[in-house]
Amino acid sequence: MTASDVNIYTLDMSRRQAVAGTALYAVALVTSIVVAIGTDQPGLWGLVPIVVYAGLALVGVDIVLATLGAVVCAVVLTRSTPAELGPVLIESMGSLIALLGVIILLGAGLGEVLKRTGVAEYVVLSVVRRVGLTTQLRAQLGVMLACTILAAALGTLAGSVAIVAPIVIPLLAALGFSTTATAAMFFFSGLAGLTLSPFAPITTSIYGAAQVSWIAYVLAAGLPTAAVMFGVGFLVVRWNQRRTAAAFPYPPERAVDLDAVQEPAPGAARTAAAFVVAFLALVVYSGVTAAGATFVPVALVLLIAVTGLAARTPVGDLMGAVYTGASRLLGIFFLFFLLAVLFTLVDSMGVYDGVAERFALSSLGPYLFCLVVVLIGWVGVAGAAAAQAVLVNQVFGPLAATLGVPPTAWSLVLLAVSQTDGLGPFPNPDMIGQMGLAESRSLRWQLLSSYLVLVPVVALYAVLLGVYL
Repeated sequence: MTASDVNIYTLDMSRRQAVAGTALYAVALVTSIVVAIGTDQPGLWGLVPIVVYAGLALVGVDIVLATLGAVVCAVVLTRSTPAELGPVLIESMGSLIALLGVIILLGAGLGEVLKRTGVAEYVVLSVVRRVGLTTQLRAQLGVMLACTILAAALGTLAGSVAIVAPIVIPLLAALGFSTTATAAMFFFSGLAGLTLSPFAPITTSIYGAAQVSWIAYVLAAGLPTAAVMFGVGFLVVRWNQRRTAAAFPYPPERAVDLDAVQEPAPGAARTAAAFVVAFLALVVYSGVTAAGATFVPVALVLLIAVTGLAARTPVGDLMGAVYTGASRLLGIFFLFFLLAVLFTLVDSMGVYDGVAERFALSSLGPYLFCLVVVLIGWVGVAGAAAAQAVLVNQVFGPLAATLGVPPTAWSLVLLAVSQTDGLGPFPNPDMIGQMGLAESRSLRWQLLSSYLVLVPVVALYAVLLGVYL
């Protein structure tokens, strides 16, 4: 079984975690029943589903199950009958969050197409070889650039690193890299690429919610954040490697002879060129037309078609690759659909109406208001970055506009809300995913490395908000 065939988002729960999750959900469900029986309007009790969703995710419950549990609480609070849930499901399917689930499936399908046609291997080996394999420093730079490029192109962190990992791990093992340094290497460079991607669910949710173009988002928020993640992350990986090389080495049999690295498949260069040209053309088109998130599925389908034609892949084989890639992330699609249902039900309770005013956020200036929103988003919701951006915009976006927060500054706030908790302080699916792909088992070193990148990233957000506001 290869790295890309397993569910890299799942952590084995301890008995204590299972008990804590069960107790938390029991309390939330009982609370929802009591509130539904005793009141006509739940008020702030309507936040119970959001709280239980975040709590179960932090405890370590499977994120899809955590979301389903939150949906059940929301159904109880709204006292929705089975007949009344039908329109809710239909409304949810047309939401931005459900669209993000479709984007994830298509992105995974594209990733499998690139893998089978040899494009992914060609890109990775071309970048690594161009930078060089003569020293650890050069190899690390090449691998991180490859991860950044693929994450930006595919719009998925796990999918891109799952392609890179089996290609480069034997090379890194031969150069003496530790499993923990490799996991950090994958994580920071992949996050940087994801932050820049024009078609990633997280970025489309941000510039779509902030109502700015992708280029405006990149210039205001994406590029500065990606630069700090990549630059500081590079130094942190070196720090990690010096301290863990002896403690967490790869087994000797994982290393490969650096002089015997196989060449990419024939025709891969031609197909890669076609993919790059199509990708750049779609990015330019998206920038010129200011196309929003709804353009992304179309772009991904076109990229799949162009890659298949350039590789002369039969239509049946091409669709088989798409189905195989998408099927690995079907659970994530269900996650986003359930989140869409959850947010629709919570919104129907009017729980967000006047929340900002109730906590006197309207009395704050634009700068302090944005910092408070970032803090709330950081600690308030876990598990799905794109959904976080949509939810925070739904709750605080109207007040941000009233306070005069410019759309570019708001896109920075949404990026900070959705990406900050990816670096800490708690373990999260992306962090664990890169550990699994790098064959690392040390969560301690992954967290320590993430904290060292988290601090300068947060400082960057504070400085940029001061400039924009």
